[in-house]
Amino acid sequence: MRTYSTAIAVLMSLFSIVSVANAQTNFEGLREVKSRTWDRVEVRPNMVFTVYTGIILGDVRIAYRTPDRSQQQFPLTDEQKARFQETLTRAYTSELATMKNAELVNSPGRDILLLSVRAINVTATVPPRSIGNVGRATIALQAIGEVTLVLELFDSRSGEILARAVDTKTVVGAAIAQDGNMVTSWEGAGQLSARWASTTRSRLDTLLGTL
Repeated sequence: MRTYSTAIAVLMSLFSIVSVANAQTNFEGLREVKSRTWDRVEVRPNMVFTVYTGIILGDVRIAYRTPDRSQQQFPLTDEQKARFQETLTRAYTSELATMKNAELVNSPGRDILLLSVRAINVTATVPPRSIGNVGRATIALQAIGEVTLVLELFDSRSGEILARAVDTKTVVGAAIAQDGNMVTSWEGAGQLSARWASTTRSRLDTLLGTL
């Protein structure tokens, strides 16, 4: 089995880690490290990831924060939520299907990883300075969304968590409010989903292909 220093070197390549933050492990057996790519990374030391030859994409889950009207936040419609879910799922499915060092599979196995993808704390805010009145409609020139991505790698058979990466990004779009409803266009959501999925695929290929 690899030494601790070798395992950390591989994980540093995966997450663009710049240094090991603290030698202590948490209650899950993970250690926090510092990364250039992600806001927060935690990994399990002494793992040999090259024994894994396949990966399952779990259900892509999205959780929305309750809007705070005092902060100019507004709820997304069911259509907008469904579109974001479809966009993020499609991005990850497409990217993982092109991996060089692992096959995208549907069934657990001793050499299969499970990737959990969660987008949490999703909010949409209209800054007060961007709002103007035009007739009966209120036009927001800019609407800002915030999304936190949580990626988790598990052993598909034991369910043991092996690594976690967290990243928070903003998405800029346009919005029109009329009769109390907000209609938005999130052009940036597709670009963000594609960038997250591409980065994840690249890092996984590095991890699973390092000897």
